[in-house]
Amino acid sequence: MDVLYQQNYCRLRAPLPHDWALLAQELRPADRAELAASHPGQDPQELLARFGARSSGCWVLEYRARPAAVFGLAPDVWLGRRACVWLLTGKGVERIPKLFFRTARALLQRALGQYDELYNYADERYPAALRFVRRLGGRFDGTFYRTPCAKFLRFTFRRNS
Repeated sequence: MDVLYQQNYCRLRAPLPHDWALLAQELRPADRAELAASHPGQDPQELLARFGARSSGCWVLEYRARPAAVFGLAPDVWLGRRACVWLLTGKGVERIPKLFFRTARALLQRALGQYDELYNYADERYPAALRFVRRLGGRFDGTFYRTPCAKFLRFTFRRNS
């Protein structure tokens, strides 16, 4: 198994097939609501597996042998300059907030080493996610899309040149 690091009760590793079901059970309510609004009527476990399969890089932050978060990177085109960066969290991240943030920042820097721009959309009803993106250096450009129950704001991270 591909493990990037291990520390105390945590490790960052490549996903395993059973991670999608475990994380789907433990999604934080805001993450579950965001998935439901952006992909109405779809099963979280199936969405997680699909996101993971579409990604060129995918990492699970494990806490006490359970997936606490999954980070993914899906390029627009192979060898392109942009990629969609995504993250979904389980309740376990609430027990390791500093490690979670440091991990996200390190993976973001790693991704920006490969791509000039990373982007995605965040549910405007999820203030913690909006703060998290800003704290990591993301910028909201005013672009959005609406679903029947939510507005999603576009954000980007750009490589420092």
